[in-house]
Parts: sequence; C-alpha cells; structure tokens
Amino acid sequence: MNNDNKSIEQLLIQLGLSEAEAITYLALLELEAVSIRKVAESTGINRGTTYEIIKKLVGIGLVSMRHSGQREYYSAESPEKIFNLLQDKRKELWQTQELAKEVIPGLLAQKARPQGRPLVRYYEDDEGIVTILKDVLHTCAKLDIPEYCAYSSKSLRQYMYRKFPQYTQRRIDEGINVRVIAVGEGGEKVDASERKWLDEPNTKAISSYVLIYGNKVANISISNDFTPYGVVIEDEGVASMQRLLFNQLWKVL
Repeated sequence: MNNDNKSIEQLLIQLGLSEAEAITYLALLELEAVSIRKVAESTGINRGTTYEIIKKLVGIGLVSMRHSGQREYYSAESPEKIFNLLQDKRKELWQTQELAKEVIPGLLAQKARPQGRPLVRYYEDDEGIVTILKDVLHTCAKLDIPEYCAYSSKSLRQYMYRKFPQYTQRRIDEGINVRVIAVGEGGEKVDASERKWLDEPNTKAISSYVLIYGNKVANISISNDFTPYGVVIEDEGVASMQRLLFNQLWKVL
C-alpha cells in the first residue's frame, strides 16, 4: 500500500470506519464498477463480510451502487466525499458537547460529598460561568418554590450572560423567580423577577455576583486579566445563613 493510501486509511479509521471498511473503500477506488465477488477477491475479505461493509459504505455515501440486469455493481465515490464525513463528525461532536453542557450540571449536583463537609467547586472562564448558571436552573426547577436570590454588581453584569444570552428566557420559561439586590444602577426589569438597589460605593473593589439557590451559594467574580471565575459552595448551613441575611436586607430596602 502506498503512502497516500495509507494516509487515507488512517483518516477513515479516525472518522469511525473499521480497518476492513477502509481497505474495502481503497480497493474500490482502484476498481471500475464491480461485483461484491470481485471486491472480496481484491481485499481478501470473505464475501459475506464484504457485503455488510459495502452496505455501510453505501449508507454513508462513500460507495454508489447501480443495477445491470439482475446484478449489482459498486463503485467508490470521489475521496472528496470524505469532507462530508468530516462535516458529519463535526456536527456530532457539537451535538455531544451541547448535550454534555446540559447534563453535567445535574451530574455534579448528584456527586456525593464527604459526610458533614461542604462541597466546594471552582469554575473558570465563560464556559465555567455557563455551567454555574445551568446548575442554578437545574437546582431551582426541583425546589418546592422555584426561586433564588442574587446580589449583583454593575461592573460584572457584562460578563454574566455573554455565553448564555438565553438564560433569562430559559429561567422565565421554567417558572423560576429571582429576587435581586443590585449594587449600582442598571439591570433590566423582566418577568418573574423583583429587584431592589443599593447605592454603588466609590470603591471599584466590588465586582461580584452572589447567587443563593437551594442549598448552594455561588460567588462569581472577575480576575485581573478579566477572566470570569466562580466558586460554588454546597452546604445547607451556608446557604441558609446567606438567605437569612439577604431576606433581612431585602425588608429594609
């Protein structure tokens, strides 16, 4: 087998074909329209297996079939069709990634923690913030009263939802209410939300979001290089204390 064919074989295997399937396709590239018997003779693979292989190759578009009388003849499609396989693989990976984003927060929520100890998780960059926000939705959806509380700061708002712009609509659609104490002006008023404000202090050190949901507290902030990060503490005592303080402040604003 020459180097080009070897490279194509390796590429096809990386795209999910078996070695026998890759060898069969390469054999068909060097043959005219042929019967299964001729393909099997060329590859040394038995006819029954060759038939199943060719059926799969036809299905994914690498081989075409035509009838002549009572016989079927097979031809390899152009190697350019491999680009179609690459596009399909890319689409599958994207779909898998999106599915992972949906289910991983739930799996993390189910993770066992040491007896009597809080569970602390650290997240970084925009994808990490998306994971936290999806955990908020996942956790609140299971509460008897689907609601959470939040402290927001004006300087961090631009980083919160830039990779999850549909978050607010998702929250509304799932019937989750939020009460927000905002530091500094701004923050849109939307359905299923209540908002009160604190005057923004002169210091620029306040750049944090705190989310209190279920038995969890998430603190989201921004590093010196403007990378968002978050820490989630899962502990009933911590969440209850933060919720108590929030409720007391909410009453006097």
